Amino acid sequence: MFKDRKWPGDLNYVYLPRMYIANAIDVVIPSFRLDEQILLRIINLTQPLEIKINFYLIADNPLLTVPDSIATLASDGSIHLVINETNLGFAETRNKGIRLGNSKWLLLLDDDIVPDDGLLMAYATAIGGRPDAIGFAGVTDFPEPLNIATKAMVIQGMTGHFSAARHHQELMWVPTANVMLNRCKMDPKLFDKRLKKGGEDIEFLLRNVQRFNDHYIGVPDAVVEHPWWDHGALQSKRIFRYGGGAAQIASLPVIKPYTFHDFTNTAETLLLLIITAPVAVAFCDVSTLLLICLIVIFSEFITSLLKVFFSTRRWSLAIAWDVLWLKNSYEFGYLLESLGTFRISGFAERIDMGFSRRNPGWFRLNKWKIIKMILILFGLVIINVF
Repeated sequence: MFKDRKWPGDLNYVYLPRMYIANAIDVVIPSFRLDEQILLRIINLTQPLEIKINFYLIADNPLLTVPDSIATLASDGSIHLVINETNLGFAETRNKGIRLGNSKWLLLLDDDIVPDDGLLMAYATAIGGRPDAIGFAGVTDFPEPLNIATKAMVIQGMTGHFSAARHHQELMWVPTANVMLNRCKMDPKLFDKRLKKGGEDIEFLLRNVQRFNDHYIGVPDAVVEHPWWDHGALQSKRIFRYGGGAAQIASLPVIKPYTFHDFTNTAETLLLLIITAPVAVAFCDVSTLLLICLIVIFSEFITSLLKVFFSTRRWSLAIAWDVLWLKNSYEFGYLLESLGTFRISGFAERIDMGFSRRNPGWFRLNKWKIIKMILILFGLVIINVF
């Protein structure tokens, strides 16, 4: 077991790679809970004969009790276990695990995933086919939706990036629940520890792509399953935090070229109505202003309801409400983070998460935006007539 070390925390600290072992994989798992049932399944995966596998388990919770089975594996050298003296967060904890190893290949896994037994074999096959690749993107599946909240998460697109490697041969980034990196093709600054709300995986993986002018190769057979967060509970705080994290990375040099400005969303529209209220009441009464706010919200809800119907072929007010709630949790998170850091350019700003080309066009339309706009205009006409 490693004792906690004083690792350079500055983003400008440059990780200088040692001589790496070509036919070896370092499996790095940051963990807050040390769930032995899940971790033992990862540790006991079928291993390719021609590649050495090293496990680095970084516990980011100084108060936890190490399960006996994990402690035994650490004592006999089967795994490397590090317990942080303080909670460092995902970025710094992953960085610590990365710096401990010296294998050419680095597999990042979440501590709550359930891997297919052939996970390491699939990555070994991919390495054999593309030994010069920047890295490989695995597939992270979620179970079938089990309630209203999880159905809303799927419809709202919260799980799409996790399984992108099943449908795309080349990718700019994937969530770090299941991704393999080439240690000699990583930006030496690693994960940005300043990004506490999320997005550190997007920023780091895209930084690697830009630095080495390459893409991650999708490996559809490298599959893990991720459980629904909190047993399927609605993820308001998580999505709000993700929105804030997106606003944080939007201003960074790696991401900024892929941002654009768009039609205002519900959060931004309501903010504009509030700001202009003192002037607006000179031309209309307060009740009319409140009615306009309600029209905006109601149009968003009807759009969500139609989105649910197109996805499931049935009407569900409950799912539509959760879709609306998740969408606006993210958008309010983005807006408030931008305003809280006095980054006015974050208003009506979006990130093209496909990162397909720099300087994407502004004011994009899709069928859901068009439907919402028509509903708002129809509502405004109605109140003007009556």
